[in-house]
Amino acid sequence: MDYTETLTSDTYVVTYGVNPAQNGMRLDAFIKLHYRRRSREQIKRAIDSGAVTVLRNQSPHLTVGRLKPGTQLVPGDEVRLLSERKPEPEVDFNYKILYEDDALFVIEKPSNLPVHPAGRFFFNTLLVHLKTKGHRTPLRAEQDYFLAHRIDRETSGVLVLAKTSEICAALVKQFAERTTEKTYLAIVHGITKEEFAVDLAMKRAGAASRISMKMIVATEKDGGQPCRTEFTRIKTMPEGFSLLECRPRTGRQHQIRVHLDAIGHPVVGDKLYGRPESDAIAFYERRYITPELMARLLLPRQALHAHQLRLTHPVTGKRMEFRSELPAELKAFCR
Repeated sequence: MDYTETLTSDTYVVTYGVNPAQNGMRLDAFIKLHYRRRSREQIKRAIDSGAVTVLRNQSPHLTVGRLKPGTQLVPGDEVRLLSERKPEPEVDFNYKILYEDDALFVIEKPSNLPVHPAGRFFFNTLLVHLKTKGHRTPLRAEQDYFLAHRIDRETSGVLVLAKTSEICAALVKQFAERTTEKTYLAIVHGITKEEFAVDLAMKRAGAASRISMKMIVATEKDGGQPCRTEFTRIKTMPEGFSLLECRPRTGRQHQIRVHLDAIGHPVVGDKLYGRPESDAIAFYERRYITPELMARLLLPRQALHAHQLRLTHPVTGKRMEFRSELPAELKAFCR
């Protein structure tokens, strides 16, 4: 069956390739590798219902026959699974391409765009959108585009993706060895010092919070990982806000936001840090901002922007720099 002719807005196809190490593997065992939470009985029903197909085009002498859970796969097979597509929150796919070649894909990401699948977002994420060419083709799990680093859904700015796993590994190594240079812009509450740095270790909040992704300041003795962020104040606003240049010297999750909150200058619009946790829980449960919360946040997004990134091209060895100016809504707030 050619699913591309029968797909609707409520269905999608994911394709997995069979590699040489999986020669002779049973079909149900292969599917189980990719869907560990599915029981063998659920997988059997999917196969029997026709939601699973195997494309075998390597040779006219190789045929698949009627699919059964015990059907043996051979290298080069494509296993396709038809699934139901669930409703997702709307996002902004209006990203701008800053640079592209055979190795790199660099974009300017808008604020309302998740980078990778998580929570209620799957198709409405940058990574899946790119892999499916805007949802027009089946999703290949191992095809194209790999994330070398990540920025939060509400953070806008420069994002670099790799086009092969080898290029991605080379970029990840640069980030790990801190040979890349990242600069963010943030609008924060209060008037900060002109130049300052924050050295505070961090760890996951764990049982200390009802929100699983939340990070907290903790000593290294208590499991915190060393973190350093350097800041320069660019501008102050009479209403009591500062525009900062932020240079993270380590790459912990939510590092800039946690460090600024810890010193009493949380990022404007941040729903997770600098606010009572009840506000964050209410937002994540409802998935919309009430007028009361908006009055406290001042912005519907967090005022954090990935402004500049310097790295070494993993193929040519050339030092490269990518920049993204402060987006219009944050410029308007500064005015």
